[in-house]
Amino acid sequence: MAAGELHRCMVCGRPFHEGQGIIIRRGELLLEFHSAKCAAKFLRLLMERPEASCVEGPIKQISKELRDSLEKRRQGSSKVIA
Repeated sequence: MAAGELHRCMVCGRPFHEGQGIIIRRGELLLEFHSAKCAAKFLRLLMERPEASCVEGPIKQISKELRDSLEKRRQGSSKVIA
């Protein structure tokens, strides 16, 4: 889509401009959400499906990576009093 064109939220149907909202492109897949609330609703619906078990592995891996990253940042920012 060219700049200035409207996108439409796939959850609530609300239109929004490029640079606003959340747009995820992966190959031919296009997910458009006007707000984080709509993106969270989509994610909740996805995870409630029985077929969602196929994404459990990547979710666990990403969760572990994010927790490890947070822990490293927390350790790096702790003050050392000598």
